[in-house]
Amino acid sequence: MSHWYSARVKTACVAIVAGLAILASPIASAFDAPQIAAKIKAARPKVRDPAGWANDILGALQAHNLPQTPENVCALVAIIDQESAFSANPSVPNLGKVSEKAVIAKLNQHPILGGQASTFLAQYPNPRNSFMQRIRHAKTERDLDWAYRDLTAGIAQEYKLSFLMNSDFARDFIESQNEINTLGPMQVDVNFAVQHEAARRGRALSLQEIYQLRDALYTRKGGLYYGTLLLLGYETGYGKKLFRFADYNAGRYTSRNAAFQTVVGALAKLPIATDGDLLMYEKGSVSSAVSNTEQAVRIVADKYGLILPNQRIRSDLMQEKTLGFNSTSTYKTVMQAYQLVKKAAPPYAVVPRITLHSEKTSRILTTERFANMVNKRYQRCLAQPEGVVSQAIPATVGKSLSPAVPAATDQRPAPSFLQDWVNLPAI
Repeated sequence: MSHWYSARVKTACVAIVAGLAILASPIASAFDAPQIAAKIKAARPKVRDPAGWANDILGALQAHNLPQTPENVCALVAIIDQESAFSANPSVPNLGKVSEKAVIAKLNQHPILGGQASTFLAQYPNPRNSFMQRIRHAKTERDLDWAYRDLTAGIAQEYKLSFLMNSDFARDFIESQNEINTLGPMQVDVNFAVQHEAARRGRALSLQEIYQLRDALYTRKGGLYYGTLLLLGYETGYGKKLFRFADYNAGRYTSRNAAFQTVVGALAKLPIATDGDLLMYEKGSVSSAVSNTEQAVRIVADKYGLILPNQRIRSDLMQEKTLGFNSTSTYKTVMQAYQLVKKAAPPYAVVPRITLHSEKTSRILTTERFANMVNKRYQRCLAQPEGVVSQAIPATVGKSLSPAVPAATDQRPAPSFLQDWVNLPAI
């Protein structure tokens, strides 16, 4: 028998054995709606309508072509439980009191009110039904969001500015002043949802369409649709869901970027904040100023003789919000330098150290604490035995799934002073 023939036979045998091993190995189970509902009941025993939540979670996973694995399901259950305790439009303790000061301080900055924001809010549109009363009695984010929208429209009418309301400038300015920027059952960043919809439609959204998108996010279907996409709809390279949870709170790839900052700081022997922002930003756009991280990368390149010109470093760091940053010369060269100098593998992801402040609450929270709290819920969900809490779950669960792109179902009564453009159907 020739060596060539023996080699072919040996290769074929190896392939057959490998194929049989694959067939014999257990396949990752795909959760159905009753199993998801059981996980929800385990996390939040008194939850209302676990079957409906299960349907919408399953629908969101299917809409984004994401696997219905225990890991994905439990990640969603953990985030929803942490962010809203399974409430589509959760109440926020002392929301009105906390927001009153913030709204007045912000409005006083605008010359049109001449520093008289408190007086204006207490009198407009009338003392008995003023915006100050609406703000003080707000219990949910949607209460404040709608009050702000109505106030904006009312001011536009009062000062004969309605003709500007459909301009790009008005859209960007009005949205930038809205303090409610994360909302719904998964506290989705509105900017993320707007950017996703703009990319899907191939054009910028109008202010009216942004309002409709906001209303969709306050619903269970809409909140889960965009929240699932934000949490699971991108490749990361992470080995643990913990880093996705951190990213969910601080921005995609923040955990990978924080690890890169850790590596750069170690090589440069400089203290660098591991906040995940490699560049400096102004109003959402990259600033021309050199960040501490970028400066430290330049120092590392000079110190170790790395072929990384400043222009190349800046160009590569511009990809910090994408997976493509992993393939840049700057990322690969710096990581290789760490391996050689420290004689150890560089970290791929670390939980960023960021302190969060929100005008919706007086409580201070860090990204690290958020990620760890969600991860504890996630681990409990995974550890929950199947079928333990499956009772009282209707047999009809899973029969009706979410639409591909959910729409708002809440009917909002428009105050009489709102312009017609608010109520027109979106194009």
